[in-house]
Amino acid sequence: MKDAPMKWKRLGFIILLWILVLLPREGGAALFEQMAVEARANSLGCAVTADPQGPLSIHFNPAGLDRVRGTELAMGVAWVPVLNIKSKFTQAVDPTTGKLWAPFGGYFNNGIDPLAGQDSSTKPSVEFPIIGQLPFNILAGASQGLAYHAKGSSFSFGFALYPPFAVGQEHTDPNDPMRFLGKRLSIVRLVLAPGISYRVTKTLSVGASFGLGLAWMGMDTRMRSPNELVALTGALGEATVGLEIPIISELTFPPPWFGGGLSPYEDIGGLKFFAEDNLTTSFNVGFLWEPFSWLSIGGVYQSESKAEMRGKYTLDYSKRFQRTVNWLGSSPTTIIIAAMLDLPTYAPEQHTGNMSIDVIFPARAQLGIALKPHRRVKFLADLSWAQWSRWENQEIVFDRRIELFRLTKLMGYKGGDYSLKLENGYKDTIHASFGLELEPIDGVFLRFGYDARPTSITDDYFGIVPMGDMVLYSFGFGIETKNVSFLKPPERRYKGLMDLALHQLLHADRIDFGVTYMTSKASIPNNTSQNLNSTDFTKPIYNPFAGLDYENEINTWIINLCMTFRF
Repeated sequence: MKDAPMKWKRLGFIILLWILVLLPREGGAALFEQMAVEARANSLGCAVTADPQGPLSIHFNPAGLDRVRGTELAMGVAWVPVLNIKSKFTQAVDPTTGKLWAPFGGYFNNGIDPLAGQDSSTKPSVEFPIIGQLPFNILAGASQGLAYHAKGSSFSFGFALYPPFAVGQEHTDPNDPMRFLGKRLSIVRLVLAPGISYRVTKTLSVGASFGLGLAWMGMDTRMRSPNELVALTGALGEATVGLEIPIISELTFPPPWFGGGLSPYEDIGGLKFFAEDNLTTSFNVGFLWEPFSWLSIGGVYQSESKAEMRGKYTLDYSKRFQRTVNWLGSSPTTIIIAAMLDLPTYAPEQHTGNMSIDVIFPARAQLGIALKPHRRVKFLADLSWAQWSRWENQEIVFDRRIELFRLTKLMGYKGGDYSLKLENGYKDTIHASFGLELEPIDGVFLRFGYDARPTSITDDYFGIVPMGDMVLYSFGFGIETKNVSFLKPPERRYKGLMDLALHQLLHADRIDFGVTYMTSKASIPNNTSQNLNSTDFTKPIYNPFAGLDYENEINTWIINLCMTFRF
């Protein structure tokens, strides 16, 4: 019987080997979920479903609360010092002519797009209610948790505050080409979640948590429309300057036509909004099965959360756009034509109002295995699924008819006069992540993680969130301070708030630190994406880079620190 444990260990390694070989390499991946929730998890590539620890198990696998002993308080912070998206724009060659592609045969700017040859760079940015945009060049987030498990009890309880979803970026250069795809964009969901676990048997625990969350979204973008029909208005406008037939012109088509028309390369306006939903809900359910001391299997399902955000917007139009629209109301003939086609006849310089946008934070499921062949070595592997197909489209609804949308109906826009509707075409994602934890000496842990996330964004819908395939490399360490004399915590006795703040909370029982490096590359040739660079004039919303090849490289550093206190 002494050989039985070794037999089971060999079987466990065979199972792990098959998982590594058979895990899918294709299909999409997560966009920005659980990138900076907790230090230990992030340093292990978030492959901790089968090995959750501490109060923040509420997120990763609430069944892990059963592992808490007594009372545990976790205090964590995440810092994103670098989020850099370097983009490159190159004017493409028209395969039908062999020449550089340009709207209306290159009539404007000698057929050269002013953005061609330019580069773009970005920095982290996030926007909050009341506070607004944070006034410094970082993205920071905090995760806190408190859990209690009485000795001998089958139940354990906890609370956690954390951001399961967060992303934000800003292009500060006023001439940055990416201002036409989002000068600034941030999306955040912050969750407060009570959780509970129950030990079904000595080896099996189950758990659940219920999340109450706040959700915010802010965006500031400029707009342009380099397509054939827009260029046609500008060409006709220039050609009819001075074409004045007394009385007849004033009754039919006053020169210049279209008030001079539009240039396909000019800024025609901008949209800025901030929206929030102060009560979103979600739930997590999980299980943890530990049949042997060297093997554990865990699973978690995290429900979707729908944020019905409401907020304020500001929309402004360029002088040239205003003249084009106002020209439609400049004579009896143009007014009749505008009425027949339901086109606007007046565009203000700016207007503000109320808007709404519904954002679905997708459901996720994760299944993991943890193997411990030696008391100082632990292997972890997780398989994750996220339902990003729920982002099939995104729609911003305004409280009034928008002149821009009314005008673009002529070019085939079908989103209506009150809404900006973008098709995203995202697909569900499946990806694997792996972790390795070593304990070279008692109470000191070294951790490494690897997470490859093929993008969930298809090339033909590449756009607002410009992320290609992502690879995350992570490492970190953990220290049980009782094993280090100068870090050893004091006896945990409550002596008032001052003692708690100035003495107890300065000496953690465990310190976890993690660093994650994420890199991503994408290349979208001209006329590939209908949300970026399509030259099809029937897709006016939204292709600001029509005629351009687009490439980008994303590099991000995330630093996590978490301190755990046991009382």
